[in-house]
Amino acid sequence: MRKGLIAIATLALLFGSGSLALAIGSTDSRANQPQVAGDASSNTTARFPTNKQNEPTIAIDPVNGKLIAGSNDEQLQPPCGPGPVRGATAPANDCSFFPNVGTSGVYTSNDGTAWTNRGLLPGYSDNGGSLVSDGDPVIAFGPKPDNKGGFSFAKGARAYYANLASFATGAAEGNQAPELLAVSRSDDDGVSWLAPVVAAGGHGFKFNDKEDVWADKNPSSPFFGRVYVSWTQFRGSVFTFFGEPIMVTFSADGGATWSRPNQLSAAHNNGTVGGRQGSAVRTGPDGTVYVFWEDGDNKVGNKMVLASSTDGGVSWTRPSDIAPVRDIADPIPGANFRTDSFLSAGVDQRNGAVYAAWSDRTGGAGHIVVTKSADKGATWSTPRTVSATANGYAFFQGLDVAPNGRVDVGYQALTVLGSATTYGTGNAKVDSFYTSSNDGGVTWSAPAKVSSASSDPAASAQNNLRRQFWGDYNTLVSTDAAAYFIYTDSRTGAGCTAVDDYQHGVDGSGPATVKPAPPSVCPSQFGNTDIFVSKISP
Repeated sequence: MRKGLIAIATLALLFGSGSLALAIGSTDSRANQPQVAGDASSNTTARFPTNKQNEPTIAIDPVNGKLIAGSNDEQLQPPCGPGPVRGATAPANDCSFFPNVGTSGVYTSNDGTAWTNRGLLPGYSDNGGSLVSDGDPVIAFGPKPDNKGGFSFAKGARAYYANLASFATGAAEGNQAPELLAVSRSDDDGVSWLAPVVAAGGHGFKFNDKEDVWADKNPSSPFFGRVYVSWTQFRGSVFTFFGEPIMVTFSADGGATWSRPNQLSAAHNNGTVGGRQGSAVRTGPDGTVYVFWEDGDNKVGNKMVLASSTDGGVSWTRPSDIAPVRDIADPIPGANFRTDSFLSAGVDQRNGAVYAAWSDRTGGAGHIVVTKSADKGATWSTPRTVSATANGYAFFQGLDVAPNGRVDVGYQALTVLGSATTYGTGNAKVDSFYTSSNDGGVTWSAPAKVSSASSDPAASAQNNLRRQFWGDYNTLVSTDAAAYFIYTDSRTGAGCTAVDDYQHGVDGSGPATVKPAPPSVCPSQFGNTDIFVSKISP
């Protein structure tokens, strides 16, 4: 395990109406340890794309403090080129996803500093199942079902792992959706899992994507134990201009069955109303359910919105506005991985205050903003910048509210080392940062760096090599004693100038070149992106 211990005493920095100095301790460690489960040598022998992880998620057991993390994990994907899996005649530059090989990784920890790679989520095609795990993971804990039809933490907590899934070759019957949403359940903190249950399917014109999962774990809620999944559903139809509504479903029996989905937004894209993506779902202490997302309006710009339910997800309000958003640059100057401004959300379980955070470039470069509602989303405070310009171009934040009301935000930021008008090996670095508020978002601590080493985004790549790849999100979870920020990290990876040149040819910023073969022209650690967790003690 690669660990770094950082003792940070930050200088006072003015945020909002107060000046706060924060002394924190932070330890960062790799979650996908080793690179391939059960193979210690894989830390040095795994090659692209076997060494590729991104889009991490993390959750903590509220009973015993153990943690489960997950990510898009290609540890069972074969390396590029000819071999026993791709075959002797595979092109040397073929690094594509191999059919029927899953990508939903599972990692566990007792304390957030030492991690075990458990391999891929069981019950899928890798273990003889009819479904393939396709990543986009999210994890949440809730109470276990009891033997009386209710829920209780008396016997521990249940973890819910939601991810995209597709039918293995030959397993689909009839006109099935090309991408499903499935939920696995664990009652022993990720050591073992029940078989996945499909929470959202559909016909062949429905592609489900970018889901979130949440369990109501507040005993004061009338819907204690209920589990919710929200997502975007892409619909292929010339009559709706490939609509993409936000959907939600719930389970009242511990994830065994799921309700008929509710559509929370308009579906169409018609030149006035654009797309919708990046949903998040959370619950308040009174059982109110909140679903947030970014809504596109091609005439006036994008905005963050939410819908809510007071009857456990049976019926929903119409979407209401949170705030306008100006998406961050895609790509960020100095790099060429894709980006987004998907929000993160949290609810104070003491008083019901709702918080939302996202990356925004209103007025300049990317920065992280936080807004708060004290009236269940009816009104919102003016979004407040909580990142620091000196950190670089901020993106991919995570937010959570600790049981004691402390609001934690983690984010990454990119600094250009060379030129903002180009990209490639050594041109930029990415670091991870943390800030918090102990007074309901009125004042914020000076952001502190919590990654012990920087990452080169050029050490990452899509499987087709056409762009760098950093995923779509990071995640954070909080307790009274600590915050755990999980993020994509390439500190042990290496860039490849042949891939840089190829990418410049693809986007027209350089001459076209032949797609390279990483095994023969790239360093052995090319494409090695890992999952790191910073445990922060405020």
